[in-house]
Amino acid sequence: MSEIPAEQATAPTRRLVAAPMASQATTTRAALARSAEEVGTLRQNVESGKLKLDPAAGEAILAMLTEQRDQVDAWLARANNLARRAPLGQNPVADAMAVKFVSRTANQDGSFSDVLTRYRQILEEAHDAIGDAMRRYRELDEQAADSFRKVAPDLPLGP
Repeated sequence: MSEIPAEQATAPTRRLVAAPMASQATTTRAALARSAEEVGTLRQNVESGKLKLDPAAGEAILAMLTEQRDQVDAWLARANNLARRAPLGQNPVADAMAVKFVSRTANQDGSFSDVLTRYRQILEEAHDAIGDAMRRYRELDEQAADSFRKVAPDLPLGP
């Protein structure tokens, strides 16, 4: 009985897994690109003064973004724990699959960790943009209050 090379033994599995994985990777990259583009638009709207955000509403959004970022950090920690060779046995198929599992989770382009890291960056950028929109709202509110003080200096402002 002759031994089948690992490359030949795993070929059917690779064909079955490669097509859905490639499609899923393309979909994920496209979704990340759309999210990054939307955050870029958010940033542009903040910088141009088109978007100012009431601090109360902004705090709720920041809390949601922080919660999501914390979840991504937990996922990244778990993914990093998975990025090691699994003990699947001493045969060509097990060796090939162990290497494949590591490459799917490790920090390589398109890996699970890579996608999560990119997503975390997008969340950070959104968090920063929301913070800037809140700051612009406060500045505008303060400018309006200063203008009002000049017109009616004897009237109390604020709570």
